[in-house]
Amino acid sequence: MKPYEHGGNVYDYEGEIIDFSSNINPLGVPEWVFDIIKKVDLTKYPDIKYRKLKKAISQYVGYSQENIIVGNGAAELIHLFVRAFKVKRPLIPSPAFLEYERAVNINGGEPIYFRLEEDYGFKVNLAKLLSQMEEADALIIGNPNNPTGQAIIREEIGILLKKAEILNIPVMIDEAFIEFMKDYKNYEALPLIKRHNKLFVVRAVTKFFGMPGVRLGYGIGSPSLIQKLEEHKEPWTVNTFAEAIGRELFKDKTYIEKTREYIHREIDYMLYALRKIDYLVAFDTKVNFLLLKLKTGSVDDLKQMLLKRGILIRDASNFRYLDKSFFRVAIKKRQENEKLLQSLEEINMKNLMENKERVVI
Repeated sequence: MKPYEHGGNVYDYEGEIIDFSSNINPLGVPEWVFDIIKKVDLTKYPDIKYRKLKKAISQYVGYSQENIIVGNGAAELIHLFVRAFKVKRPLIPSPAFLEYERAVNINGGEPIYFRLEEDYGFKVNLAKLLSQMEEADALIIGNPNNPTGQAIIREEIGILLKKAEILNIPVMIDEAFIEFMKDYKNYEALPLIKRHNKLFVVRAVTKFFGMPGVRLGYGIGSPSLIQKLEEHKEPWTVNTFAEAIGRELFKDKTYIEKTREYIHREIDYMLYALRKIDYLVAFDTKVNFLLLKLKTGSVDDLKQMLLKRGILIRDASNFRYLDKSFFRVAIKKRQENEKLLQSLEEINMKNLMENKERVVI
């Protein structure tokens, strides 16, 4: 089994690094967050029921507090879902976020994988996915999916949920990146929770708001599902800093809309520029990262050449069904994006010069 590595591991490298391996909001942390941190009282435990935090999330998502659970990032809630429902053979459209697989393996299970085909743009073939659900005891979907950047519309999710009800299996939908989408309302599964008792929707607050170090995630489901998860959950997994910040995050509508506008605009800019680089294939995306493929060569060589220029990319070869020709980059600030594009173009020119020199010799 390939190692469970993730993006954002800048600690293995020295010097100034622009981290394109981590899919974090390029606009950075809202300024008001630092004022909140200064006021945090560290002499008290967080409220073990997180009532104020859940109230803030409740107002944001339109569900009551009994429909909400909070966690130490989305990762805790993914593992909690697998543990609470004793999931052993979930169906996972892949390539996908590695923690789905890891959570199942840790709990003694072995996932079933639905292969997302490159020739199909890594999109879900609904008919094929429905037919494969017969073998599974759960369904786990990233929507939008990491690392492909593709998403399933809500109508198709509804069809999958009806099949899951027939099979009596739980469904977890990871929406950690959905808020980056300009047309997210066409894709989010939240409205379906009212009709499906075994649907669990997971979100990661800290990705969209640019502060992964805070570690805050939340999940929404039916009251019975949330109660089941709470029974298997450790206490106080959300610290006082995360709780205090989380109570205010969702009020910042200006930041939220500004982020969506920027990402939507920058996706078009990046895809247009990357598709002009002749040794790359750039796949469509709906969120703040792009999956890329080398037409020739290995990502190991490309990664080293970019590191010399102070740029870190995400080697995507440890995602299931991807090999050493694939890598992923985040969408950053325009100046940083331009540096990446320029570096990729220079590397291409360098390779051409090397080939020319070999011919002369």
